[in-house]
Amino acid sequence: MRLDHPDIRRSGEIVEIVYDGQKLTALAGETVAAALASHGIAQFRHTRDGGRRGLYCGMGACFDCLVTVDGKASQRACLTKVAANQQIRSAMPAGTAADPLLPLTPPATGSAPVEQATDLLVIGAGPAGLAAAIAAAERGASVTVLDERPQSGGQFYKPLAPSHQAAHPIDRQFRDGLALRDAALRAGVSIRQEATVWGAHAADEVVAIVEGRETVYRPRQLVIAPGAYERPVPFAGWTLPGVMTTGAAQTLARAYRVSPGQRVVIAGNGPLNLQLACELVAAGVDVVAVLESATKPAPRQWRAMLTALRTAPDLIADGLRYLNRLRRAGVPVLWSHAVLAAEGDGRVAQVRYAPIAADGRLQTDAAVSVAADALCVGYGFVPSTEIARALGCAHHLVDRHLGYLATNTAADGATDLPGVFVIGDGADLGGARVALARGTLAGHAAATWLGLPAGNAAEIAGAQARLLRAEHFQAALWSLYQAPTVRLDQVPDTAMLCRCEEISFGRARAEIAAGHDSLAALKRNTRLGMGRCQGRYCAATAALLLEQSTGRPRAVEQYLAPRLPAKPVPAGALAFEKPEWGGHQRAITPNLARPVETVRLPDQEAAILVIGGGVVGACLAYYLSQAGEDVLVVERDDTNLQASGANAGSLHVQLLSFDFGAKAEAGGGPAAATLPLGPRSVALWQQLQADCGEDFEVRITGGLMVADSDAGMEFLRAKAALERRYGIENEVIGGNELRRIAPALSDKLIGAEYAPQEGKINPLRATYAVLEKARSQGARFLRGANVTAISRENGHWSVETSRGRIRAGRIVNASGPWSRETGKLVGIDIPVHSAPLQMIVTEPAPPLVGHLVAHADRHLSLKQVASGGLVIGGAWTAAFAAERRFNTVTRHSIEGNLWVANHVLPQMAGLHVVRAWAAMNINIDGAPIVGPVPGLPDFFNCVTSNGYTLAPVVARITADLLLHGRSDIDPTPYLIDRFG
Repeated sequence: MRLDHPDIRRSGEIVEIVYDGQKLTALAGETVAAALASHGIAQFRHTRDGGRRGLYCGMGACFDCLVTVDGKASQRACLTKVAANQQIRSAMPAGTAADPLLPLTPPATGSAPVEQATDLLVIGAGPAGLAAAIAAAERGASVTVLDERPQSGGQFYKPLAPSHQAAHPIDRQFRDGLALRDAALRAGVSIRQEATVWGAHAADEVVAIVEGRETVYRPRQLVIAPGAYERPVPFAGWTLPGVMTTGAAQTLARAYRVSPGQRVVIAGNGPLNLQLACELVAAGVDVVAVLESATKPAPRQWRAMLTALRTAPDLIADGLRYLNRLRRAGVPVLWSHAVLAAEGDGRVAQVRYAPIAADGRLQTDAAVSVAADALCVGYGFVPSTEIARALGCAHHLVDRHLGYLATNTAADGATDLPGVFVIGDGADLGGARVALARGTLAGHAAATWLGLPAGNAAEIAGAQARLLRAEHFQAALWSLYQAPTVRLDQVPDTAMLCRCEEISFGRARAEIAAGHDSLAALKRNTRLGMGRCQGRYCAATAALLLEQSTGRPRAVEQYLAPRLPAKPVPAGALAFEKPEWGGHQRAITPNLARPVETVRLPDQEAAILVIGGGVVGACLAYYLSQAGEDVLVVERDDTNLQASGANAGSLHVQLLSFDFGAKAEAGGGPAAATLPLGPRSVALWQQLQADCGEDFEVRITGGLMVADSDAGMEFLRAKAALERRYGIENEVIGGNELRRIAPALSDKLIGAEYAPQEGKINPLRATYAVLEKARSQGARFLRGANVTAISRENGHWSVETSRGRIRAGRIVNASGPWSRETGKLVGIDIPVHSAPLQMIVTEPAPPLVGHLVAHADRHLSLKQVASGGLVIGGAWTAAFAAERRFNTVTRHSIEGNLWVANHVLPQMAGLHVVRAWAAMNINIDGAPIVGPVPGLPDFFNCVTSNGYTLAPVVARITADLLLHGRSDIDPTPYLIDRFG
């Protein structure tokens, strides 16, 4: 339904598009979402479980409105403009030769992206960003502004789209937005629209996709002004098409002159909902009701009313005008009411709402149902802190509505990182007037740091005064609109918590009850926060759910770690060839633990103490408890959170390319001696899966190590021959056979080594399942227990931890990358090194690759997992950020890894990268270290590289040595004695 206004005309050319085979008319200059909404179409992408999603956030943050446009997958309908004869469909391409994933961007050229220098880079062209840009540019700075939207103005100004024209701005909001944009252009600011900033690796290394190409910006000063997104409000049916945020509906109505529906319910908290209701009513839309969760302002709040009136009389007048218009139109404004459920088959058709009691509970016995084809929800905002957190800016928790992280800043937006300013609602919520004032102050502060001539003192003083005034207004406004406490206990188990991964509240509650009671553990057990929105619409809710379920207060360091890219970006745009190297690059092994439990406990005893709660520790606990042993596992963080929990899940049997030949550690002998362990360990994983009664997603698909040169093929033949001597099944195949069994791989590949025993596993599920099985057999686990001292006393071990003393008969060092650290506590040097590595995962894709894929000459590990995503690794180096105690990815490794992946799998260029992460790998000499230590009675090691594949077998060997003093696998090549 298109909306008419006497002062606005449709100026865009009428074009024809096709959506799922249906021919439709559209206006040039409008988005796909607006065009489809004008025809009453609400269904967009298909979910993994067969459901549908529609327009939700309307600003490119939720990734629910994805469509395929002219063969290019996962285009955001809310940001993608229509064009004549566009072929649009709701499903992804099939990934076949007849229906391939077409490249999303032109191929990257050269060995590195283009770099651009500027005095000041501003991220975001909303009120804060434009104000900062103007202030700095007017003092002589060169200023570049990057903004993801088609037009400047941000969520607040929402300028009229090119599809429409107005003889003059129809209200103050349009007028002020145009004036701010024009002032920036007059000041010489360079504004780049439709530019996605995907990462900031340092204050002077900001990376964006501009016109389909990766560009690295090198600013001398950086202003981050990304704005905010509307906070999630979970209730039954909130994922139905037709349920959208107030901001999305307002963008449709104001920018594109399209109604979100014909019968609309608006619900939320704050005056923005009143504005939307008035705009829709004025355009002839049937607004059924406005539900306001706050109580109706009362005379006792006169102080707040007076402050609001004194500090922003025009805004108070606007609010009273909205209420009067709605009253005259017969639209009920129901205070202390909220949505209970949205119902419908395929899209919302009915809304149930109820009054809110004084304790915040919905009074379900007084619920009312109304027919509606659109439900607009606006309950507040969450700052977009992704870039600031990735840089390492300090943050604090704001306990407002769901709770959110806000950036620590001074009045001018300065952070604790030199040269970095964060302003506007992207730092903390304050509204447009706070954003404008802080933007002006930030621009002047940046100009001063640049050494430019002094700014206008009166202008700076005026901005400071406006800031103070605006802050007083905001405090008064939200005192009047004080929302009730969020009560997640009333959200039904069937309601979705994570929209992307379709994780219900019931599933999350069950996991919390099972002891997975941190955000990190919840994420690993359910995939919550791993979808395209990267946790924007579930993390804050899940954090509050954990607090309300456990009584443990939320803490900044317990939120999901910031991951790059900050938003999904085209894989092909980031692919640049990099030089190769041998093996792993070693690094320091810091303590990365952020324990959720730290209370000191009484002294404990155990027959066998396992130090390390990763996959090896889990398997040890399983085998030892199965034999009836008293075993206690201690972990200084939470179980399965470090190296094991961040693993890519490959089951390797053949040698990796850097474990054979000139690149191999110790000449390759130890790695070759380890070959017999691979098939045994894969078989043990299959047995564990059966014993635990859970699907670990073990798939023995076979592995392919591909080659694209004659030298590579010779390398594979020699490697395969060695492997066969150690009992590894393999076959070297040519290009034709390779294309027959893996048709999506590149035609440039001339052959491969095929190892049928290889496969993959889900490390996010397998370790936890083994832990739970071990616990059911009597094994004990203690988290948050950092081992600080170990001593021998009267024939037993005394172990001091951060949570108390433990008396143990025997100790197994299963500390993974931290095994050397543990060894030092008993006076031995264990030659284990850590190697921070990175991994990358794409959005879900159609079936492309069934095998585990590696490359003969390059670092690559590639597989498609059960979720549909392609997991890309291969020992590309990550970095350790010492100031944050956090391993992080590097741009060099992301670009190089993606180049190899694109080279091997061309359709990778048709996918988006969802996230990249860093994990700790173990580097020894190519073989495990297991068994007793000479001169240290009852002290055993159990540590291995290729740790996820080999965990069961090294644990089995170690358990046998502990239980029987022998193993059916000769441990000699793996004993520490080999190092002398």
